[in-house]
Amino acid sequence: MESFQIDDFAGRAYTINVEEVTSVSPEMVRTLIEIDLQTFAESTFSAYTASTFLQSGRVFLLRADEAIIGTCVCMRSWERPQEATILSMGIRPGWRGRGLGQRFISLVIDRLRSRGLRSVVLFVGADNRRAIRVYQDVGFCVVKEGRDEEAIGAIDALVTLRMPLVDADTEGQVIELPHT
Repeated sequence: MESFQIDDFAGRAYTINVEEVTSVSPEMVRTLIEIDLQTFAESTFSAYTASTFLQSGRVFLLRADEAIIGTCVCMRSWERPQEATILSMGIRPGWRGRGLGQRFISLVIDRLRSRGLRSVVLFVGADNRRAIRVYQDVGFCVVKEGRDEEAIGAIDALVTLRMPLVDADTEGQVIELPHT
């Protein structure tokens, strides 16, 4: 597990690391929902969907010492099984603006790459320029902008970003992935 140090404004040092959730608990469901509500204007998860993603998706935690300060929820694409979709990534207020988002997403991408996934895609509100910049800074490219008329209930314009996880030399190889 890769970790690094960060100091707060009072000079206290924290060890920051990323870990993958390996078991579901009511506390973990509450934490996932809580960070989501601190990050987005509308809730992404109910207790049911949070529990489902914890069991069937991939959920990564950003920790400062023992405190969970961020979450990243990923799932596999049905249309592109060797592609992960980042459904949600959030960092608690008070921890933002320190470069943690870039480091967090980079470490999550490394974990997805190590599992043999070939690309990662995510969707961001077109007005969320700060998040778009974070993702572009770690290697994502904009592949689509605008309203998705096919998305039921979508009222905001979305930006679709994608990042290849394999280079051109290995792109033609078939990679067997473990069942998730």
